[in-house]
Amino acid sequence: MSLITYLTRIHFADRVLEDALPEEIDRLKLDRLLVVHDAEAGAGEALDRVLYVLPPHCEASVVAADTLGSGGSATQDRVDGSGRAGVLGLGGSRALGLARQTAEALGEAVPILAVPTTTACVGIASMTPGSSGAAGTRRTARLPSVVLCDPTLTLHAGPAATAAAGMDALVHCIETYLATAWNPPADGIALEGVRRAAAWLQRAVDDGRDIEARREILAVALNGALAGQKGLGGVHALAHAIEAELAARGDPPGRVPAHGALHAALLPPVLAFNAPAVGDRYQSLAEAMRLPPGTDLGEALARMGARIGLPNRLAALGLDAAIMDRIAGLAAEDVANHTNPRHATTADYRVLLQEAL
Repeated sequence: MSLITYLTRIHFADRVLEDALPEEIDRLKLDRLLVVHDAEAGAGEALDRVLYVLPPHCEASVVAADTLGSGGSATQDRVDGSGRAGVLGLGGSRALGLARQTAEALGEAVPILAVPTTTACVGIASMTPGSSGAAGTRRTARLPSVVLCDPTLTLHAGPAATAAAGMDALVHCIETYLATAWNPPADGIALEGVRRAAAWLQRAVDDGRDIEARREILAVALNGALAGQKGLGGVHALAHAIEAELAARGDPPGRVPAHGALHAALLPPVLAFNAPAVGDRYQSLAEAMRLPPGTDLGEALARMGARIGLPNRLAALGLDAAIMDRIAGLAAEDVANHTNPRHATTADYRVLLQEAL
């Protein structure tokens, strides 16, 4: 049985794309489908697999996420026509988020289908990136009508991409568990995601064709998304801000770290800062990771990041004082900071950045 219903309909199984996508298109009574994909999904087999399994009555229009304007503008002409239209997001967080925003712009009656191809997200986070990807531009978007989690779609990712995406999924679980909102079911889901990540992330990075490890890390991303209604925290606030500032500085896309790649460097100072406000929750996280008693959680996570090839310091980014000041200000304004367990100001984030260098 592949179907899960929690917040929305979720199919999770190897090659579930071929089994469930035609079924869901028929269930939603779709005659036209706008497929929003990122570069990786378009270049690999994912897009071909989606188009191949569409029912004969469903006409597809394909658009690259990078060509869409803010909120999915300039797409109305792609879905005009007879019958009911839907929007399918295919790829990572940007493509899935823009698909949700595009469907919203087209109207409440337009259903959203999410097909993730990375192990970082599954398209149901309560916060989705704006078209610029800048910190502070996150907003709530309507949930997809259905999500298809197919681990075989993630097999293309190399070690570096797998490490960054997997660490991001893990930190989603950690920060959601620590977030200020009261939601015991979400806490349990988040802790289970932490347990899975600690057991399987190294193996997924070491062998990209290990489908069992890929399946487990995609499950971590699902756990983080399901629990993510609680919000995130300081690591994501800083990561959003750093990525936005590096892009604004003019760093070429290949030089701006993938989202998740900097988390291992940010975790020790952020967790140390939050420690007075979390009670015994670090102990619960350490137990989920099966760490020896007395282990410093932040340092253990930094070492875990180093083992999978992630930097544990930010010095290589070349951040000068002016850039760090701007990053600190963006982090304090980011929506992820609103649910950080301890109130963090611009000055606090400036200190945390310095400690991560």
